[in-house]
Amino acid sequence: MFTRYLLAVLLVVSSEVLPAQERDKKISLGLEGMVGVSVGKNFWAVNVGGPSFQLLLNKNLKAGVGALPSFYVHKGRAGARLGVAPRIDYRNVVFFVPFFHRDNANEWIWSVGLGYKFHKK
Repeated sequence: MFTRYLLAVLLVVSSEVLPAQERDKKISLGLEGMVGVSVGKNFWAVNVGGPSFQLLLNKNLKAGVGALPSFYVHKGRAGARLGVAPRIDYRNVVFFVPFFHRDNANEWIWSVGLGYKFHKK
């Protein structure tokens, strides 16, 4: 019974305090995506940008690491694989170095790629 009253009080207080703090902030929603091509030894892939952690260095430059869902061709065989890549974003150009693990051969394949980043607001 006490927890219900405590929860009700917290909801009332937060509804009174939080909106006053949020009024001055500008909120913008949008999508950001990337499509690119990477090449390596006996390997090439078409990559799309997945989730990533990025450090905003300035308005135009970001550096980070992220996941890259990819369609690839390795030694003439096609497939789909999730890669992991460090990346540098400069405006709409993305330079990335994806690494892909092959479980059956227990090896890592790496490539170098260039992509285009698009925004939708």
